[in-house]
Amino acid sequence: MRPFLTIAACCLALACNSPAGTDKKQRTPDSVVMIPTDTMIHITDTTVTPALIESWKTFEKFNGKYAADIRLLDQKPLKARLKEMLGTEEADFVARYKVTPPLEVDAGVLFNEGCKPHNCGVEEAAIAIDMKKDVIYIGIARNKAVKLYGEKGDVAYPERLMQWMMKFEEK
Repeated sequence: MRPFLTIAACCLALACNSPAGTDKKQRTPDSVVMIPTDTMIHITDTTVTPALIESWKTFEKFNGKYAADIRLLDQKPLKARLKEMLGTEEADFVARYKVTPPLEVDAGVLFNEGCKPHNCGVEEAAIAIDMKKDVIYIGIARNKAVKLYGEKGDVAYPERLMQWMMKFEEK
């Protein structure tokens, strides 16, 4: 059995070597034909779908709950960012955010509105949090005159906040 393996190994070694006396010259082709290739990848869907920011993940479960029951304005990171965003106007917002319906969370945007007790339709406030963009929006209605605030200078207000503002223009 051993002589057979030795013969097989020799044959294999000879087969792998190039024939003796052959010079390795680089051949040039008779003609060069370039095949056009498109290396660009065409993307038709350019929409960016950001993921929910980690700090807002707990806010998703607030849908249908009352702001007072979950102490919405005391939740992190909302509390500190609201104070920084509104400054001295935070007191006006809180005063107008006393009587509220259940919170709405739709497509990554939390929305809620409220009013001063016995002054609904005149003295109101609204909050919208775009949890994907990580931006807070506030609306304050003083005697039906609405002022909107966008964190980070963002003025691309969510649709739901704009609908809330429009109700004061109808009256």
